[in-house]
Amino acid sequence: MHSFDDYYYFYLVVKHGGFSTASEASGITKSKLSRRILDMETRLNISLIQRSTRHFKVTPLGQEFFEECSKVIAQVECAENVLLRQKSEPQGLIKISCPSVMMHFQIRNLLNQFLKDYPKVQIELELTSRRVDLIHDDIDLAIRTSFQGNEDSSLIVRDVIKTTHCLVASPALLQQQTIEHFSELHHFPSIVLGTQKQQYIWLLNNLQHNEKIEIPLTPRVKCNDLAGVYYAVKDGLGIADLPYLTVHEDIRSGKLIHLLPEWCSNIGTVQLVYASRKGQRLVMEKLIDTLMTGLREMAEQYEGYHL
Repeated sequence: MHSFDDYYYFYLVVKHGGFSTASEASGITKSKLSRRILDMETRLNISLIQRSTRHFKVTPLGQEFFEECSKVIAQVECAENVLLRQKSEPQGLIKISCPSVMMHFQIRNLLNQFLKDYPKVQIELELTSRRVDLIHDDIDLAIRTSFQGNEDSSLIVRDVIKTTHCLVASPALLQQQTIEHFSELHHFPSIVLGTQKQQYIWLLNNLQHNEKIEIPLTPRVKCNDLAGVYYAVKDGLGIADLPYLTVHEDIRSGKLIHLLPEWCSNIGTVQLVYASRKGQRLVMEKLIDTLMTGLREMAEQYEGYHL
């Protein structure tokens, strides 16, 4: 295929009725317009424009070619308008991965408002606690809580807020017993997140004395999603380590009991993870900004968060 520029130059010259006027309108030199069209005529052995010092006339073949070029230019302009609209208004599909419990307690309202603000945006959600492979799983944005450093330097990881966890149990499990020391935790079954770990521990941090203790576990219930852990502890199957924001209403209402409140059972970092900033769509920029701002505002209003 020959250079599209040559077709565009020919379109400009015919549209403006001459080389000089086309040059003035487009900013492309008259000599360049003339040379490129002449080269095209020579290469194809055709005549598109009849030239003289006083006359400019498009041949019948040139007129037919101009009409086809006009259609192509119109299509290109339509394609460019798509990009310009994308620059001015977020739109299009964005694929998101997020744990279901986090979606319910932290992300849902922010995402719902985002969709109301930008009606041309579509969302595809994968609700999972699994650490997805963004490229392999075709995910644009992963929202997650991490308890360790990022190991993949090819990903962009934005730390948003810190979230504290606590140990909880249902009244049905405790049977009016109280737990006053962490050594007593072994008297009850445990529920944990993750099914493929070599070992399971609770890492307790004393909020007053800066003391840390690791408690090894032999879990009774393992689940690959935090929602399963949440419902299992509410059903009285064992003690679990859950984000404070997830359970604070249950603690307040008496549906769950906060064990050893002077200890924090874990501190996680809520992160936004995506593949690249290069060529990033406006919809991604707006969504990341919405989530960053919204979650940090929540951190200022609720216990269990830290900036």
